[in-house]
Amino acid sequence: MLKHVAASLGIAVIHYRTPNLAFDCLARLAQAAPGAEVVVVDTAPERDFADQLAARHPDVRFVATANHSYAHSVNAGLAALSAQHLAFMNADVLVEPDTFTALRAALDESTGEAVVAPLALTAAGSPQPMGPGYQLHYRRLRRLRERSAASDSAVPAPPSIEVPWLAGYLQLVHRALWDRVGGYDESFRFFNEDIDFCLRARALGYTCRLVDTPVVHLGGSSTPAHPAFHAEGRRGGMVITQRHHGAAYQGLHLAYLWAEALIGRRLARTTDRRRAHALVLEMLRSGDWSRSPFGATLDERRS
Repeated sequence: MLKHVAASLGIAVIHYRTPNLAFDCLARLAQAAPGAEVVVVDTAPERDFADQLAARHPDVRFVATANHSYAHSVNAGLAALSAQHLAFMNADVLVEPDTFTALRAALDESTGEAVVAPLALTAAGSPQPMGPGYQLHYRRLRRLRERSAASDSAVPAPPSIEVPWLAGYLQLVHRALWDRVGGYDESFRFFNEDIDFCLRARALGYTCRLVDTPVVHLGGSSTPAHPAFHAEGRRGGMVITQRHHGAAYQGLHLAYLWAEALIGRRLARTTDRRRAHALVLEMLRSGDWSRSPFGATLDERRS
């Protein structure tokens, strides 16, 4: 079954300066999807890592790219794959032996008309915090799991639920869906590209399904604590609101951002956090949500 699942599967692993995690990730992939087409997209390429990768995983291709954005890395990785089923994931995600079997089952059940993703757990084994909406998804999955356990009938595959959007730590799609939606939008420099992609997919009639099959996501392993990342998150969130929501929602979102930034600039305990709120205030006052706090790469940041 694993070889059948992997036969038409391509996987892009996005890596940024966490080589030990990347090799743990690849070791898990070798067990979960033997025979899959795998590329590692390295956004801070170093010869030592590339040499180790070639020695330890000769079947895995190395793709070097600028550290422009997660969206750019995902797009570059999937462009290098020839498979019809495409998965992309962070290098700090650790899959289980049946992860792709479960995801492919959910995708096949939707006849390929969906974006699917697994349940993300922390290293301690609890569902990864991703906001109130995701907490509701976790509870829905838990109820489905409990009903399945109490039922006498055999369950052929882990249950899944339809959700508005899926976090981008690991997603699986059919190439036709990816091409039609147009991939990730690279104007989102860090955060929010996954939400935007899912909302665009849903606007075209596709669905997003969260599958009750767990992976461990050691999220944030390579994210610097810099004010630009907070500001970019707020910027991208507002861009999504402008693209996908009405005037009333936009007004509420702006009011929230003003309150958060004004209060935070005065009460935040650290200089970095106060500076983050100040960057958001600059955006609010200018009304220009197209300008990111990053330059040509994520290593070039306004401070």
